[in-house]
Order: sequence, then structure tokens, then C-alpha cells
Amino acid sequence: MMYAGSRGLSLAMLCAAAALSLAACSSAPKAPEAVFDTANKAAALSKLGDGFMTKRQYSAALEYYREARAASSSVDDVGAVAATSSSEGRALLALGSFDEAQAEYEASQDYATMSGEASALSRARAGLGEVAFARGDLAGALALFEEAVASAEAGSKALAVALHDRGVAEAARGRLAEAIADYRAAEASNLKEKRWAELGANRYALASALARSGKSEEAMKAALGALEADKKAENAASIPDDLAALATLAETLGKSAEAWSYWRRSFDGAEAGGNAAAERKALTALVRLADALGKDADGKRYSTELDKLKSAKTGE
Repeated sequence: MMYAGSRGLSLAMLCAAAALSLAACSSAPKAPEAVFDTANKAAALSKLGDGFMTKRQYSAALEYYREARAASSSVDDVGAVAATSSSEGRALLALGSFDEAQAEYEASQDYATMSGEASALSRARAGLGEVAFARGDLAGALALFEEAVASAEAGSKALAVALHDRGVAEAARGRLAEAIADYRAAEASNLKEKRWAELGANRYALASALARSGKSEEAMKAALGALEADKKAENAASIPDDLAALATLAETLGKSAEAWSYWRRSFDGAEAGGNAAAERKALTALVRLADALGKDADGKRYSTELDKLKSAKTGE
């Protein structure tokens, strides 16, 4: 959705741990138990990949997705191959590899057609729309998101993703009322199914659209909802952004003391998570607000922290 390092257990290690025989990897037909076991491992690997995506560790996520796809291919689980190809596309897009991402989403679309699974086809089309959006083709992206919405099953996660993506494209075109409606529809679906990370993204985008519409109080509620959802998901990578959004909205509403609190918490979370960009954003605001709130000692301390970050960035 417009949502490297050690990988832990590889597929080979997982197979060893389950004591799969060499015969299970041969050309001999697999016993039903072996097929079921492999499908479970593929699902587990995909879930691990999803976890790394949430942490924004995209290279690690990609490796897990590739192992999951290999496992699914080994037992000809066409629907699972469609899903993991789409996940690979999502990781590649996050890494900025647009051509490779498009190739994976196109493969996902092919396998989804083979499987006849509507949700898989919707996810693939939404992914192709995200690639088009990233390349600046707004009209093409919106058309693909429309197709994704139309092909998704009612109440499915795929429909929630497609609605959110369509909302992003609508907001980019200045069609804020339509974007807000799509975000709210995606929000309702994800809330019902307790998909907390996706719900956080819905509410964050909703807060932005509401703020742009001049509805700061409603935007504040949406941003608080995003923070609540991301806390439930333990989505540490997104929480500093939620807090920064709340701080910005509080300042817009003239609540400087409240904004200070949110900026401080945003800085704490960003520092703990090693998010230098979010740290700089929060520190810049804290230094500015310290002067207005008469927090001279805090202002000096945060100014020193900001100078350290700037020096680290420039290599001084």
C-alpha cells in the first residue's frame, strides 16, 4: 500500500527443521502432507516478509518473499504464487526498482488470471497502479486503481487496499471529497477485520486530506486514530510520523504546548528507531517552539542535538 541484513531462518533451514526428506525435493510426486507442509512454510515466509515491510526493511522482506514464492511454485500453488509475486513487487517498488516491480506485478496478474482469484487480480492491478503513480502517470494510475476496485471481492483486504490507493490518486488530483470517501471506506473495512497497520495508513492519509480541506479538528481525530492503530500494530516505523502529524495540526489550532508534547514524543520515537529524517524534523520544531514557550534550557539541548545530526549528515 502506498503501504538488507540477516534474514534469520532460510527456507532450507526451515525444511531441515521439519525433517523433510530429499525425496520431497525430487521430481517424485509429493505426498499430501508434504504439499500441505510446504504451503504452510510459504505462508510463514510471506508473513515474515510482511513484518520486514512494516519495519521498512525492504531488502530483507524481498528475500523472504522470494523464498515464499519458490516454495509455492514447487507445489504449483498458483494463487500463492500470484500473492507472493505481488508482495515482491511491493518490496521492489519501495526500493525504487520500478521496472522490476512492474515485471513482478505483471507476473502476479498473469498468475491471478490462471488461479481465477479476484482478490489476487485486484492486488496485482493496484500494484501496477502504484508503479504508474510513482512514475508520475497519475491518469494511468487512477485507471488501474479503478480496475482494482472493480475486480476486488466485497469486504476483502484487496478492496481496502484498492480504495486507499484510489484515494491517494484522487487526493493528488485535488479531488479531496472523493479521496476522503475512499479512505473512510477502507478504514471501515480494516477496522472491522482488525488490520491495524493498514488502518493506521488509512487514518494518516485521511488526516492529511481533511487538513487540506480546512477541517483541522477532524484531521486531529483522524491522526489520533492513526496513532492508536499503529500502536496496536506495534508499527514503530510509523509512530513518529503520526506524532509529527498531530504536532503540526496542534500548531495549526494554536495549541503550542500540546504541539511541544507531540514533537517531543516524535523525537523520542525517531531516535529510538534510528529515523534520522524524523529526528531532524522534530528537533527543528522543538528548537523553534522552545523560544516561543520560554523553554530555554530545552531549546539549547535540542539545538545541540540538531547540530550533531547535521554534522553526521554532512560528515563533518
